[in-house]
Amino acid sequence: MTPEQILFFVLAIFSIASAIGVIAFKNAVYGALSLILTLLFLALFYLTLNAMFIAIVQILIYAGAIMVLFLFVVTMLSPDAQDLERDRFSWQRIVGGILGLTLASSLSYLIFNGVRTTVIEKHDSLAQVVQRQGDIEAFGQALFHGFLFPFEVTSLLIVIAMLGALVFGRRAL
Repeated sequence: MTPEQILFFVLAIFSIASAIGVIAFKNAVYGALSLILTLLFLALFYLTLNAMFIAIVQILIYAGAIMVLFLFVVTMLSPDAQDLERDRFSWQRIVGGILGLTLASSLSYLIFNGVRTTVIEKHDSLAQVVQRQGDIEAFGQALFHGFLFPFEVTSLLIVIAMLGALVFGRRAL
């Protein structure tokens, strides 16, 4: 095994363990801290792929700003553990298990059958694109020319989610 493969497996084990911690912790603050750790491991994956800009954006925006906002909201609202246990239904666990198995099986199918996209095959290699345009410029071109509408829809959904969190949080207080 090459050192890159060993590093990949170590990062994969730690990132999967921290991702399991996100759903395993009953305390929302510990779950959020575990999610921050998962996002940091994802940034390390980006660094191993020589995508320094995306790794820095991952750390600054997701692990930094958004998760600090999430921790602030969680600690401000601080739901009682007794209320959470009372609201859980057994059918929610069954539906969650079925959806989790469906997601895992569909991702396994895609991984093991080697998904091919025509977009990747049409372009030059990543090294040629980076050499010709630069990593950050290529990222900006791809984001704002090919994916402008999904980018704007995502930002709109984030604003709607923040407004929904404020409405539900104010109602609980």
